[in-house]
Amino acid sequence: MTETTTAPVLGAPAVPGPRPGEAFIIAMCNQKGGVGKTTTTINLAGALAEHGRRVLVVDCDPQGNATMACKVPLLDEDKGPTQATVLLEMGDPRPLIAETKVPNIHVLPASMDMCFLPSRMRESGVSVSLYRRMLSHVLHLYDVILLDLRPALDTDTDAQTAAANGAIILVDVDEWAMKAVKMQQAQHIAVMRRAERPDDDLAILGLVIGRIVKPMGDIDAKIYRQLQRHPRIRCIGEVPIRSTDLKESRAVGLPVVQHRPRTDTAGFFRTIAVNAGLVKAA
Repeated sequence: MTETTTAPVLGAPAVPGPRPGEAFIIAMCNQKGGVGKTTTTINLAGALAEHGRRVLVVDCDPQGNATMACKVPLLDEDKGPTQATVLLEMGDPRPLIAETKVPNIHVLPASMDMCFLPSRMRESGVSVSLYRRMLSHVLHLYDVILLDLRPALDTDTDAQTAAANGAIILVDVDEWAMKAVKMQQAQHIAVMRRAERPDDDLAILGLVIGRIVKPMGDIDAKIYRQLQRHPRIRCIGEVPIRSTDLKESRAVGLPVVQHRPRTDTAGFFRTIAVNAGLVKAA
């Protein structure tokens, strides 16, 4: 991996960001599963790469979906260091970072031993700072780092949130969606206080409503409107289900922006990148 020192070219979030020359770290989060976190992470990376941004995807889920979507092998603790071992040893993750088919996108792969991270992190006594320490080794190499969090509120997701400058909350049209967002907000505040950072030091860049199916029934339509008009977090994009575009792109290991750039599906992720303030509209 070639080392560069070019400062990130980002939009202007109205909140504290990284220091000049350091990556903007974004937690892609929701403790609820099945809301499209990995799909949005990979394809947002593609939209950013299209603008020349250097992006690192950190697969924070032991299931390894983001890793496999990039056609990168999962790390194996029996064969060498993993994200988990480097994290706990406060080491340098650069030797583990893999290239993808898109030159501007790299991935820090997941591994099965990450299943044990929450308990092992608690034993460290400095759990909330571990991801920030690990990522400090690569902040100067990227413009944006996307953390694909697993669906949980636990020690590992706390540390990943504490490492971030911003967050994008992924939701689907579900009766528990508003409650899930409220719980996510509460976690962010709690984590900021544990990390001794101001409550507003984590920029909530917005909500992305994923896995939308239309037409909707009355109940789903009501929930959808509530999410669109959330009183505290703006909706920055929607991802209706487009099984063909997304499945075929994933099958070849490319974001849809690179594999099917002229589709409306690619446009969904370009819109998210712009509305999150990470790039300017073309």
